[in-house]
Amino acid sequence: MGFTDDVRDALNSRIGKGKRYPNNKRMADDLGIDPSQLNRFLKKERGLNTDSLGHILDRLGATVSFGDEPGDAAREVCFQSPPEGRDNGNSPVLEPEDYMAVPLTAAAVAADPGLIPEERIGGWVLVWRHQESLRFRSNLVAVEVDRSEQAMAPALQPGDIALVDRNDRDPAPAGRIMLVREPGENGATLLRRVCTKRLDNDLELVFYSDNSREFPPATYRLERDYNGDISRAIGGNVVWAWSDMSRK
Repeated sequence: MGFTDDVRDALNSRIGKGKRYPNNKRMADDLGIDPSQLNRFLKKERGLNTDSLGHILDRLGATVSFGDEPGDAAREVCFQSPPEGRDNGNSPVLEPEDYMAVPLTAAAVAADPGLIPEERIGGWVLVWRHQESLRFRSNLVAVEVDRSEQAMAPALQPGDIALVDRNDRDPAPAGRIMLVREPGENGATLLRRVCTKRLDNDLELVFYSDNSREFPPATYRLERDYNGDISRAIGGNVVWAWSDMSRK
């Protein structure tokens, strides 16, 4: 199966009852393309030119990865039916394609753009992929806020689990909570808000907390401190979090 077939299957999987688009017409309207053109593409009657295909992928928020790049951290899910005799007929029907398993690991490991070693995975978090903030994201990793970390309270409390999109390292708009690294081999990996300021020959990065009195902001330079590589400074964007409500 080639790339075009993958795109066609991805579009078809989003059409139908209970899906993002109830019918082809609604999808075409949302994507801003001619309905007849979309119908012919989905039926394999004709292809799409580069501009149309690129427009569709842009509107869907899709990203392209190449075979020589590390795979996504999240994994597909497979549900097993209850043993015979234990199912009373009321068990919910869960579709595996609606979920993904996200690895839970240490912040320093999560910030690394490479594959997460199996021995560094502390567990797996089951995620419903149709949550609005998670749609079309796949390279996700879960990080538990350290039990002694109070810097991001009350937004993130110790013991909360933050879901990080490792493909999203863009610090704009200012104020996003991101997984960041301090410079140097022994620089700490932290959850902080980020803002930037363009300088003459550099980009200033400010990592700041929600508890600035105890955890004051830290300011670095992209070129000076990270050799111009944003992936050394930012490991990803926090897109979702689970909180222990017993401490609220």
